[in-house]
Amino acid sequence: MFLGPGPLIYRERKRLFFVVALAFLAGFLFYLPTNVHLHGVHISWVTGSIYALIIGVSAIAVFLYLPTMRFMVEAIAVSRLILSLFVLCAPEFGLRILADPFVTAFLVVLGGLLLSRVMHGQILKETTKSWGERIRNFRSISPAPVRLKGSAWQFRFVGWMENTVPVRA
Repeated sequence: MFLGPGPLIYRERKRLFFVVALAFLAGFLFYLPTNVHLHGVHISWVTGSIYALIIGVSAIAVFLYLPTMRFMVEAIAVSRLILSLFVLCAPEFGLRILADPFVTAFLVVLGGLLLSRVMHGQILKETTKSWGERIRNFRSISPAPVRLKGSAWQFRFVGWMENTVPVRA
């Protein structure tokens, strides 16, 4: 019986709130130095809200369609926040990076990959036994456990977002 995305979103609510809050903060900080107002509201509030909305919807899509990659969402959110702090601290160099969306996306994803490696450890590939198991895993809405090779502090660092016990390598 298909229950829809509601139970999955409820299970991932901590991660979703964390990612949306960091996305809002990153969007806010990106445009904080500008002196642009839109209908009396500073543009940083508008961009922060747009970032939070788009990243929140994207995170829900990752939770639904790529459940084994859900742990990357918070690493990319932290990477986006670090990039926004860099743009805020070094505006002459940071605004040139921000002007090119390809470079910005590349730096955010690369930073997310590096942070994920620090936060989670190494991702181990799982081998499936049959085509039937692959189809069942693809159609299941519930997140599958991801095998990670990490240290004890890495499991404690991200353990508050997971409702399940991590599968150790």
